[in-house]
Amino acid sequence: MIKHILSFLLLLSFVLSIPAQKVDVVDRNLRASVAYLASDALAGRRTGEPGANLAAKYVEKMFRQYKLKPLSKDALGKASYLQTFPHVTAMTLGDSNVLSFRGNAKGEKIALKVGEDWMPLAFSSASSFENATLIDVGYGISAPTLGHDDYRGLDVKGRIAVASDSVPDRNFSAYDNRRKATIARDAGAKGLIIVGDLSKYQKLNYDNLGDAGIPVMVVSEAKFVQIKSAFSTASASGSIDLVKKTADAYNVVGYLPGTDPKLKNEAIVFGAHYDHLGHGGQGSLAVNSTEIHHGADDNASGTAALIEVARQYAAKRNNKRTLIFIGFSGEEEGLLGSKYYVNNPLYPLDKTIAMLNLDMVGRLKDKKLNVGGIGTAEEWRDLVTKKNDVIPPVYGKGKGASFTTTAPESYQRFSLQLSEDGYGPSDHASFYSKQMPVLFFFTGTHEDYHKPSDTAEKINYAGLRTLVEYVVDIGNYLDWNPKRPTFKVAQSSGQGEGRRGFAVTIGVVPGYGESNDGMLLDGVRDGGPAAIAGIKGGDKIIKFAGKEIRSVQDYVYVLGDLKADVEYEIVVKRGDETLTFKVKPQARK
Repeated sequence: MIKHILSFLLLLSFVLSIPAQKVDVVDRNLRASVAYLASDALAGRRTGEPGANLAAKYVEKMFRQYKLKPLSKDALGKASYLQTFPHVTAMTLGDSNVLSFRGNAKGEKIALKVGEDWMPLAFSSASSFENATLIDVGYGISAPTLGHDDYRGLDVKGRIAVASDSVPDRNFSAYDNRRKATIARDAGAKGLIIVGDLSKYQKLNYDNLGDAGIPVMVVSEAKFVQIKSAFSTASASGSIDLVKKTADAYNVVGYLPGTDPKLKNEAIVFGAHYDHLGHGGQGSLAVNSTEIHHGADDNASGTAALIEVARQYAAKRNNKRTLIFIGFSGEEEGLLGSKYYVNNPLYPLDKTIAMLNLDMVGRLKDKKLNVGGIGTAEEWRDLVTKKNDVIPPVYGKGKGASFTTTAPESYQRFSLQLSEDGYGPSDHASFYSKQMPVLFFFTGTHEDYHKPSDTAEKINYAGLRTLVEYVVDIGNYLDWNPKRPTFKVAQSSGQGEGRRGFAVTIGVVPGYGESNDGMLLDGVRDGGPAAIAGIKGGDKIIKFAGKEIRSVQDYVYVLGDLKADVEYEIVVKRGDETLTFKVKPQARK
């Protein structure tokens, strides 16, 4: 009897240890990847910086370790895991930055020293001006909806506008120096001088949004007081010379060839971005912080999950379709890596049946998992719902089993929060814009989002492991099902135009990235005001509501001032054509 009990306990411990061992391996892998990617050593992984390159090398190392095949080629034509794309990382001073002021009948001149008395801003146009008279524009704000207009009654055309770097109160917090430059440009100013504390402007913070279209510079308060004291009326001459610093950025791409004679010619993409915000700056929600933004959830969590999904598939190597795994860079700057990939695909897009994107999946709370893109394929809603249901295995059943157990009840992995839209602020949007079914996995935002406090110890590793299981189950179905998902245009979720929320929308997906000649549209939402007007994805907006649009930032400023159900004129470039449309923004739901 004792012998039988011991045998039973030994068998039971062996059976139960199998899933436990698997869990331990998965947990260990996830923790190791997040810990490294979110460590101080990688300094926040900002695209183009050494930390991001170390992250790329880590993803490459893991792909190589699991014997995924490289899909790209290097400059010498050799197989490589790295798909290189160019990236502007910073702006530096050139050799020809000069600024001087003249006034009074004697023609006296005060020359300023760059870096000591004045500094150009990184979004200034590289241009020159001569004997342009100055005009005081107060705060430099024109905000009719807020009842404030510093430009009312002023003729600034051909002059250099001079504005304070402060704002009247917190209601004007959105009116930063770039927006003030746009207002000055639209008013016809030849340039803009910001008067402020020069110590805040010693670093040229490049924002990847193109230049303002006019020269913009900061002059120290002390120096400007001297100029005003010396000259009752002053004019300015100068030139701004800025040099872009570029660096290579990398998508890391590995694949497992399919084994089915027919299905192997089709591919499924699993993706996650590995970049983050470095030491803050643009995108940071920790104002003026220069601490390392660790990005454990955003998106070390998704990258760790991607690597683990790749490992599990690589261990079996029985996938029928080709499986492609991509670690993207440049996501935080505007989906740069994924947009580069879809415009320079390493595998034909028409043979890529779906893209599954993992972004911020490490903070599962109350079992709530957001799955976006449900409306991009006819089969998605049924698939993601069914794969969320788990029926645990029953050990010991069948011929020769020494014991049996009662079948455990099924359960749901997550409380699913489903959204239709295929667009959104992550890399799946680049694939959806190419008419590809997508799924976007996301555990939600939190108080550490885009702050230094997004650290590894705050990750819910049990939840992350469950997500990996879920994604693999969905991937298995897609892999083995002979029928590819049926693409459809998804209903808009009514989210913000690009990455911000506004009171109105015209239903377009802005193309982020540097631009000085208009805002390229990555997509147009079906049934939205822009689509109804006849605007299409690939168009470039160059004028909206009477305002010049040089970049996405200009568009954002204009959209924020528009009213619902009021008709505005919008001008776009479509190839070599310039087209004008009438569009009525609609209130955001």
